[in-house]
Amino acid sequence: MKVRDKLFLGMAALILFMAAVFLTISQGYVKHLFQQYAMAARQGQVQQWEQLLAYYYVQNDGSWEGVGQFVTAVVSQQLATKKEPLRFLLLDSQRRVVLSLGVGGGHPDLGTGWEVPVTVAGQTVGILWVSDQNIQGLAKIEGTILHSMTLATVTGVILTTVAALLVAAWLARRITEPLRALIDATRRIQKGDLGPRLSIATRDEFGEVAQAFNEMALQLSRIEETRRHLVADVAHELRTPLTIIQGQLELIQQGVKRAEPETLLPIQDEVMRLTRLVGDLHQLSLAEAGRLPLEKTWTDLTALAGRIVDNFQIEAEAKEITLTLEASDSIPVYVDPHRMTQVIVNLVGNALRYTPTGGAIRIVARQEGSEAILAVSDTGPGIRPEHLPHIFDRFFRSDEARSREEGGTGLGLAIAKEFVEAHGGRIGVESKLGKGTTFTVRLPKDLTVSDRTSPRPDGFRRDQQD
Repeated sequence: MKVRDKLFLGMAALILFMAAVFLTISQGYVKHLFQQYAMAARQGQVQQWEQLLAYYYVQNDGSWEGVGQFVTAVVSQQLATKKEPLRFLLLDSQRRVVLSLGVGGGHPDLGTGWEVPVTVAGQTVGILWVSDQNIQGLAKIEGTILHSMTLATVTGVILTTVAALLVAAWLARRITEPLRALIDATRRIQKGDLGPRLSIATRDEFGEVAQAFNEMALQLSRIEETRRHLVADVAHELRTPLTIIQGQLELIQQGVKRAEPETLLPIQDEVMRLTRLVGDLHQLSLAEAGRLPLEKTWTDLTALAGRIVDNFQIEAEAKEITLTLEASDSIPVYVDPHRMTQVIVNLVGNALRYTPTGGAIRIVARQEGSEAILAVSDTGPGIRPEHLPHIFDRFFRSDEARSREEGGTGLGLAIAKEFVEAHGGRIGVESKLGKGTTFTVRLPKDLTVSDRTSPRPDGFRRDQQD
């Protein structure tokens, strides 16, 4: 059964239950009130006779003798003006008939009149039964009014229930409409169509689900696009070295070239390039999956950056580029030194690759609050604003004109980003065209709960570590 049907049946059951309760309570209450009114009216008329007879009994020294003449004198005028004569029955305390007017043999039907005891000084001296047009009219009016009110109430309840059921059906359809849209969009995604989005503007739970669904669909679309680009980029990166290897081997097989060291050298270079590419992809995949092995230890970030700068000095001098490191003191960080070395090497190597002759590369290491910061700035051509959001994507090159040999495989910055994030840090980039680019790495100095048992190195002062 659909949710819409369940919701409608639930509301319908509640509406019918409330209608039945209302009908029962209203009918009982109205009937009780009218019966009280009718009873008071009947009692008012009969009590007048009861008071007259009690007065007569007292005045007649406790005897009912001559009561017929008294009653006849009192009602003679009424008997002359009413179409239906008064029906009157008086019994003594022994329930013997004292006076009977218009009543046949036997005890009359009490449903057509009203019976009350005649009391004097708290003692019952007789029983009075009276019936006339007024009393009988009250009974007829009571039945007619109760019937009319019952019919009106039932009709109103039925009309109200029908209207409520129609509103319930509309509400059930309205409430479940976003759910139907979500189901349709989910089925389209299941079939491979990642384009559908939900346009639900409500601020309730359905709106939150729609927003989460749209974000999920967008993320899936990006992942699918990244996957297609990755397959195309890997195929592109493999095509050139494989073509070179295949061409060299065909020349050797055809006897055009001999299998000498100088002939095999290009093949070896391409094999090494493929090996490096496969290794980079493997490390990148491990980092993205959160399974990158890290051998963390206390490391001086300043000393680590200094060793890398020293290694790049020869290449920088060959290009006439000024390579400097600025750090006032040692900065202890708890990281995997080999992974962080690869991060810094990628950033510095990337800066050397794009900085023109006569330029400068400036590396700054500093502490800022609970973070250790390493910034690599160059005076290269800069990066276009539209390229900045993709600078850490796989195989992305801001300059499409660069060859693979000049621009690398396009995995260096992607690997740097994943390695930094694996340490709980962040990496960002700022660039201005014609002025240069700055990559900033932020690493947390505070240890995680699992790392706090690691011994502190003797070479660091406590205030530096804390």
